[in-house]
Amino acid sequence: MRILLCDDAAELRALLRSALEARQEVSIVGEAGTGDDAVALAASTQPDIVVLDLEMPGPDAPALLTGLRAAAPAAALVTFSGHDPVVVAGPAVGEIAVHVPKTTELTAAARTICAAQRNHHRS
Repeated sequence: MRILLCDDAAELRALLRSALEARQEVSIVGEAGTGDDAVALAASTQPDIVVLDLEMPGPDAPALLTGLRAAAPAAALVTFSGHDPVVVAGPAVGEIAVHVPKTTELTAAARTICAAQRNHHRS
C-alpha cells in the first residue's frame, strides 16, 4: 500500500516512516511538512493512505481534509494527532477513516494505519 506522511515534525515523520516501512506491504510515496504540500503531493502521488497531523502550517483542519479528499478521492485519510479530531476538524470529521493518537506506540500505530486502507475500501 502506498502511504503519504504529512506532519510538520520531521523527526516524527522519520520515526513513523521507519515503523511503517518495517511492514512489507508499505511503500512511502512522499512526505509533507505543510498542509499545502500535503494536498499537492496527494494529487501527484494518489496514495492509498494519507497520514496527517491536524495542526500543520497551511490550511486549517477542515480545509485540509476537504482539500485532501478532492486531491486523492480514493485515499483513506488517517489522522495521527494529539488533537481530538471532532473538535479540530469540525464538520469535515467525516472525511477521517481512522484517528490514531500520537501517544500510540509506533508499531501499533503502523498496524492501525495499514488496517485503515482495508477498512476504508469495505465501506
